[in-house]
Formats: sequence, structure tokens, C-alpha cells
Amino acid sequence: MTSTPGAGALPPSALQPYANARILLFSNAIPGVLDSERTGRFLFEGFIKRLRGISSKENSPGVDTGDFTYEGYLTRGAVLPLTPSGHWDWLAAPISWSTSGIRPVSATTPALLAPCFGAVWLGPLSELRTPGRLPIPSRGQFAAFSVTEFGGLYGSGGIGSLTQPLLGERIQAALKPNRVVVVASGESLNLLAERHLTTVSTLRGLNPSLTGRPSDPLPVGSWLFIPKRRAAANADSSTTSLPSGFPLSAPPSRAASMPA
Repeated sequence: MTSTPGAGALPPSALQPYANARILLFSNAIPGVLDSERTGRFLFEGFIKRLRGISSKENSPGVDTGDFTYEGYLTRGAVLPLTPSGHWDWLAAPISWSTSGIRPVSATTPALLAPCFGAVWLGPLSELRTPGRLPIPSRGQFAAFSVTEFGGLYGSGGIGSLTQPLLGERIQAALKPNRVVVVASGESLNLLAERHLTTVSTLRGLNPSLTGRPSDPLPVGSWLFIPKRRAAANADSSTTSLPSGFPLSAPPSRAASMPA
């Protein structure tokens, strides 16, 4: 993933010049069970637009109070190694894209199915650099992200068979502000768990790569998911299970996260 295919190697999506988002999504051992073992990392660029905010009466699987619903089209995609080469490898400017407008298919990684979750950087893609890092200062937004449907509203058949090759695979999604944090100096799992009213075991479940001791300082500039406050507030510190429901939601952190 250190180089981009040469000109003409990948037929471009019609919307690629207008792409405004880098989207990182994880596949799971049990499709749709978002706290099951992660089996793959998928990267996309896409053109997405905001629809509306979600109230407490409109919660649904993968969509929580305070989220903003989005829709749009995937413009290109790639399968990344499950183990990152760096905290921000998915935001590197050059990527070896393998598909145009559709989800990649891998011989070694299960297919990416909805619902699935991950993160999004929504902003000018010209701000991305090599090696990958979070653009700061920026007019973009870094947030948790869930895709609730691929192919809607028309699906892959009917008119979808005409529009998807031209525009790319359509997605319905939810952007979740303030549900990821960037680690500041001196922060540990113990400190973050206390700040966000959750447990170390819950943070480990949401971030499988965190294997150090709870008191060890986390790498400055790394990032991690944090859980929903309403689930975390009732968590039993003695359990290792994840909160019920979709696992990405929490109050704003004083850690260095991108503003909404």
C-alpha cells in the first residue's frame, strides 16, 4: 500500500474527482456482530453528504442519538493488512487501490458486509500526506463511522445495475462525532477508562491492538474507539464483555480529537 497504480491501471469512478472522505471499515468473524473478532481492514474513498441528525426516538441498529446520517457512493477501495503498519497508515496519500466504485474481494479476507463500523476522515483529500497522519490543523472531521447498508436504495439489480458502475456502490451510513480519541501525552487505558466512565476491558474489546498494561502510557498520537456513555455507565468493572448494542458512542474527550 505504498504506491498508487499507474494511469489507466484502474478505471476511475465518475465521482472520484469529488471524493471527500477516507473511510476505514472492519469486517467481523460473525457478520453483523460488531464486537466479534475482526477479520479484515477495508479502506475506501467516497463522496458522501450529510442528511440529518438522529434524535432519541430514532435509534436503530448502528445509529444512535447524536449521530448524523449520511449517504453517498464509494469511489475506490482496497484491502489493508489486518495489523496496521502505523497508527495512520489508512490516511497516507498514496494507496494501492484495487477496485473502482465497489467493495474489494479478497481471497484471504471475508467479504465486508453491513452493518459494519470503523472511522472516517471527512475533508479535503488534498490534505493527506506521506507517511499517513491526521491532518492538523484541518477543516476536516475525524469520527467514528458505521455503514448500515450497501447498495441501497436501488440495490445491485434493476436501475442499480446501471448506476453503480457509473457512480459507485451506494452506502447508507452514520457519522458518530466525539467517539474516537487521539491519545495525548501521559494517557493510559486506566486514565481513559476513568474519564469516559467505562472499563479497561471494554476499551480492549473495542481496540484489540491494545495489549499493554492498563497503567502503561499509550503511544502519543495513536487513536482508539470509546464506547457509548449510557452503556459504559452501567458496566460492571469485573466483566470482560462489551456493552450491548453498537459499540461506538461516548461524550467528547479532552484528548486531541477533531472538532465536529
